[in-house]
Amino acid sequence: MSRQTTHHVWLSGTLACLLTASAQADILAQWAEQFAQSDINFSRSGSNVPFLPLAFASARHYQDSTVTLTDGRSLSFSQDSVSQGAVAPFLMSDRDALLLGEWVSWSRLTPESGHLKELEVLSIGVPIGWFHQRSDDWQTGGFLMPLGHKADSADAQWSWELMGGGFARYTQTDRLWWAYGLYFDVSDHSNLVLPYLGASYQFNDRWTLSAIMPWPAIMYAPNDGLLFRFGLAPAGNSWQLDTNGDQFNYVMDNWDLGLSVEKRVHSHFWLELEAGVGGLKGLSIDVDDGDWEAPDFDLSNSPYINIGFNFRPSLGD
Repeated sequence: MSRQTTHHVWLSGTLACLLTASAQADILAQWAEQFAQSDINFSRSGSNVPFLPLAFASARHYQDSTVTLTDGRSLSFSQDSVSQGAVAPFLMSDRDALLLGEWVSWSRLTPESGHLKELEVLSIGVPIGWFHQRSDDWQTGGFLMPLGHKADSADAQWSWELMGGGFARYTQTDRLWWAYGLYFDVSDHSNLVLPYLGASYQFNDRWTLSAIMPWPAIMYAPNDGLLFRFGLAPAGNSWQLDTNGDQFNYVMDNWDLGLSVEKRVHSHFWLELEAGVGGLKGLSIDVDDGDWEAPDFDLSNSPYINIGFNFRPSLGD
């Protein structure tokens, strides 16, 4: 497939995701209004920083990354991805909410060498959560998110993953709150269980420091229609191949450090532009006998650009 055709598919997929998110946002706006009338309280102080997106669509492009193998050989590749997701909150009572969502991501890894094939990876997730307002200061909740990953190779199989956790949020002051909990990630290639601690501090109505892992960031909103964010976010790919009867699970990890600018374009709809560097990459391989192989790959950093369309509701003061 030519590079021109690749970019055409990428842009077409982006447009489809934007239209899907727009349709979902109409429904989410009605639910947001119901939350504003409930006893659930997300913030005690006014801030120009908008609420988290309940629906989004984005397209991201990474410039060439170079992989240096242990024998001295190197491989360069670029990456394009299109993602779309949404979470629908159902108010079950004045203090309880059920959260149902969906997430779809498509990625294409394109080697610069002409004799190597492109690799496409499809990922699908279905998050389910519960949220409860216990008191004025305490909130509790939990979530489960089964995921599936599949490459487009003829010998590729679905790779399955389950993420989840239980959390509590304590509002210490009008500007400071803490999050506690337990997080787990179980998949074909690893089992991970970690305690969780996060916090958010609002300096004033313009500046907010968010120490919510794994998305730490500093945010600046000079008014209620413009947002700047500088911080980290996880990214990567997971896929599974079956070669000559041996099953291999591949996981490529990545952290993106970037600066984004979001502009309110209409009501709860925001347009986002982000640029930065994808780094701290690593590739792990797990074979079917359970033994880990961690090749000494050196993956270079690569610049990226992202354009997104977000739905950020107003859920009350």
